[in-house]
Parts: sequence; structure tokens; C-alpha cells
Amino acid sequence: MKFSVNEEDIVVKQNCETDPRYGCEPENRKISDYISYGIINIDKVKGPTSHQISFWVKQMLGLKKVGHGGTLDPHVTGLLTMLPQNSTKVERIITSVNKEYVGIINFSKPVEKKKVERLFEYFTGEIYQKPPLEAAVSRKIRSRTVYFIKFLEMDEDRMNILFRVGCEAGTYIRVLCTDIGLMFGMNAVMADLRRTRSGIFDENSCVYLQDLKDAVEIWKETGDEKFLRKIIHPVEEVCDSVKKIWVKDSAVNAVCYGADLNIPGIVKFEKNIKVNDDIAIMSLKNELVAIGKSLRTSEEIEKMDKGEVVDIERVIMERDIYPRLWSAKTSAK
Repeated sequence: MKFSVNEEDIVVKQNCETDPRYGCEPENRKISDYISYGIINIDKVKGPTSHQISFWVKQMLGLKKVGHGGTLDPHVTGLLTMLPQNSTKVERIITSVNKEYVGIINFSKPVEKKKVERLFEYFTGEIYQKPPLEAAVSRKIRSRTVYFIKFLEMDEDRMNILFRVGCEAGTYIRVLCTDIGLMFGMNAVMADLRRTRSGIFDENSCVYLQDLKDAVEIWKETGDEKFLRKIIHPVEEVCDSVKKIWVKDSAVNAVCYGADLNIPGIVKFEKNIKVNDDIAIMSLKNELVAIGKSLRTSEEIEKMDKGEVVDIERVIMERDIYPRLWSAKTSAK
């Protein structure tokens, strides 16, 4: 698979080839692995909770676990990312990406379009919110960034406004609507909400639960995988939103066994890596091996000939897909 990063934004540390006997390109995995290392974007309807959707997907696919990336309240619709099996390990990456929504804010009195647009501008940028009572987090005031709020249309009574908002993960749109009403000097509530984007995924990548069910039944009854493969995205697509470091074959299994990633194991890496950036450790076949936090900048990595580079948080790839080629010392080289 290909990433959106340009070749000129990649620094080659050493020239290495990958052995075709081990691993494979993500899109060429056998179907059981393709599911376990996959992502499914469900178009959630009103009614069920996010946990219920996860449970139904788990039952359909016959898996032990299915997580989800970013909870949607029962009455909220739109993009809900399902994370089967091994993909649950990238939940932090999925939940931390920026989100976009389309919603309706209902005012208790008629409002003027120009005043609404001015208030939308006022609430663009850094804002402070206190999570609502029903939120499953501590109710401490926190800052979040709203990247834009766009006025889309207004109904005839000038009390319902359709809007689009792009924001940092963890922004409460219900609270945002209430706060906008307070600035107007009246009550305002979020009347409807739909998530249209989560990171690189938009609502065009979504399918309904029935679509997934049909694809699974066709696969199980006829062996035809193509419909299921169209619905499921390789987990590696998540890596488009984070910086990447590619490692040689001999380093892959070492990382899978918990070894540190040291400079000798690195083949190439993206430019503009900063300390504490999220990092995806990739094989030369573009398989996601692990995720972690950068300990060095890209400039430092380019100059170094030894030393640890990434603080590994979660290993995604299963052990022994690549051969064990390292010494007793616990570092990936």
C-alpha cells in the first residue's frame, strides 16, 4: 500500500531489501489476518450505543474482541471506527485524531445569520469546556481547539441552524452549542449531530451494519472475499496521520519480542519528526509493526550511528512472522 507522504520527505539511512518469504503487503494478507489487522468504518444510526455496535460486529465476524475509535452517543449518527482483534492496539491513535461533525443547534428565540457567524468565529480557536454530567471522564475544565465552525443554513423561523465543525478530539459539541447560546443570552441545545470525519477517514468510507453482515455471509457461504475486502481497511491506513520509521527485516521480530529500536535497525524515516511525536514502526513491506513515541528528532536520527530512537508503547504485529535474527542483547538492529 502507499502512503500520502512524498519520497522527498523521507530520509534513507541505509539501503536494504526485504525477503519475500516473510510477511506480506497489508492488502495481500490472507482473509483471517486481513480482518484481524483491519479497520471497519460503520455508519452508525440513531439508537444503539457504540459498545452495542462493537458487540454486533464481533458476533458477525466471530472474533474475541472488537474495539471502537471514539464513542458516539446513542442519538448521534455517522462514522464509528471498529477495531477488530490486533487493531484494538491502535485505539489511542484513532481516538486522538481530529474530528468533523455536521449538526443542528436549536435556539430558544429567533437569531440573525450575521450574529451567528460572528459567534462561530468567536468560538474558533482554543476554547475551554467542562465535560457534561453524563461524560465518562473527570469533570475538570479543559482546553480544546476548534479549527472551524461553518454556517450552512437556517430554517424559516430562524431558530435552527445547520453547521459544520472541525475540532480537536475530545471536544464536546453539545457543550459548544450550549455555550454559544449563553453568548446570545438565550438557551441553545444540540438538536442533531453526525460525525463526518475522523482523521483521514470521512463518511464516504462508511458502510451500514447490514452491508457488513451481507459481505460476511457471502464470504462464509461462497468463499468470495472481495466484498469483505472492500469494506475492511488495512490498519496501516491509520499510519497516514503519524510519522513513520521503516526497519529492516532483522529488526521486525526483535521489536515484536519487546526489544528497543536502535539506529542500526532503521532503514528510512520521515522528515520533521519531533521528540514525543507518535511514531509508527513499519516493515519494508509497509506492515505496521508497533507504535510508540519518538525519543529523537529526525535531524538527530540522521546524524546518529547508535542509540535508542523510539519508546515503544504497543506492539501490533504478532511474533515470529519474521525470523528471529537478533543476538541475546535486547535491541533491534
